[in-house]
Amino acid sequence: MKKAVIYLRTSSDKQIDNTSIPTQEAKCREYCQRENLEIFDIQKREAVSANGDKDERMKELLRYCQKNKGKFEVLVVYKLDRFARDTFQHLLLRKELEKINIVLRSTSERVDETPQGKFLETVLAGVNQWDNDVRKERVKIAMYHRIDEGLWPWPVPVGYYRQQIPGVRLSVSEWDPNCAKEIIKLFELYSTGVYSFSSLADLMIKRGITNFKGKTIKFSKQLIQTVLNNPFYIGLQKIKDYPVKQGQHKPLISTSLWEKCQDLLHKKSNHATAHRLVNNPEFPLRRFTSCGFCNHPLTACWSKGGSGGKYAYYYCVNKSCSKYGKTVRSGDLHDDFFDYLAITKPKGEYLILFKEVFIRRYHERKKEFKDDYFKKEKEIEKLELEKKEVAIKGAKGIYPDLTLKELLNDYEQKILLGKNNLIELHHEELEIEPLLDKAFEVIRTLEKGWQEALPENKIKLQRLIYPAGVSYQYSGFSNSELNFSFALINDFAMQSSTNVRPDRIELSSDL
Repeated sequence: MKKAVIYLRTSSDKQIDNTSIPTQEAKCREYCQRENLEIFDIQKREAVSANGDKDERMKELLRYCQKNKGKFEVLVVYKLDRFARDTFQHLLLRKELEKINIVLRSTSERVDETPQGKFLETVLAGVNQWDNDVRKERVKIAMYHRIDEGLWPWPVPVGYYRQQIPGVRLSVSEWDPNCAKEIIKLFELYSTGVYSFSSLADLMIKRGITNFKGKTIKFSKQLIQTVLNNPFYIGLQKIKDYPVKQGQHKPLISTSLWEKCQDLLHKKSNHATAHRLVNNPEFPLRRFTSCGFCNHPLTACWSKGGSGGKYAYYYCVNKSCSKYGKTVRSGDLHDDFFDYLAITKPKGEYLILFKEVFIRRYHERKKEFKDDYFKKEKEIEKLELEKKEVAIKGAKGIYPDLTLKELLNDYEQKILLGKNNLIELHHEELEIEPLLDKAFEVIRTLEKGWQEALPENKIKLQRLIYPAGVSYQYSGFSNSELNFSFALINDFAMQSSTNVRPDRIELSSDL
């Protein structure tokens, strides 16, 4: 008998979607019993937001699985979104689990190890991320609305505090009576041009400044820099990717003092020129591409020619490499990468074949869900009849009161669990064909899409296709790891290439 670990997680301590820890545990236990799995352990993670601290949560789960390697073979979750809500995180966890011979199983979605099953799992992981992104977008819109009103919906900067007013959900930020004048002094001292971030931090620490709660403020170089760069202190509210808005709060310093500090800050940071940036838009393949001879990441730079023109190059900086200092024109490297995308992407004919088989199997699974739904309905009807018979016998005195109560409670729990199963089995049907068409169209025009993408999107697209980066042999690219979905389609193509007709392709009975 295989052993399993049940992994339970809630996004918050106010679950309202019937996915509390007890509900998840009951479903997972029922699944293990049905699949003949022995429960080795139960891991619970409560009251953590869908986005907060997700990296640490992922590392913690991996550490647990690696520590108990060989002690269990199956990781059971209630739903895939309990496992991970970020597609990249999901695929990374899945791959790491495979390395230690642990498979993932969901009580609510049927996932397996076949190419089609893995592809469907990837689609579901993407849907989970989409749902999470929609939630974040709604929160963001609400926050933007507050900014438009001149209110600050996040913790206020040091030097301010927010009064708790009955009936007012978000009040206007006020000067902190304990430290507002000290923050003004901080700006004034920095404007002299004599103090560095470190010396200012040391000075403020010695002054023993406290906030309105009486808590000592721990000044650091980072906090000093954050304060000096925050326009909140002149009455403005600035957040990333949104217009600057006038706040309702009273400015702490004058605009002239602010501008004087900004001039000093700019002079001290003007060394951060474009050619020093890691993600320079002119060099999307820098650090993403490694030298094929030493595996060291390539760097890039601009060089002046004899005629005074500027030329962009990539090159290896590893002094022990035989290709040390050898330059490749950025245009040549980008052209080679364009060609490599065209070569490694799944072929159009296999996309058509994969779509046909995938849709057929998807409809088969829908039928299986419907059959399970009707089966569960009959089980509930049977339980309700049995409960009614027990109640009648209890009324006749056949069962003692205590026994009757225990029996009725047991039936009620089984019926409730069965009805919850019905809810999970009843899914809205997805228009799967348009979704596949959209995804496959992106794949068909992949190299052109990369070429026309904005610089920041190029870098994201590269990492999506080749998570581990690529290697350059100075005559072309190579890569040992493709995106999970791309690799699945290519594996499917290899399996299908020996079949003469699409309708003769063998499908695993586990699907």
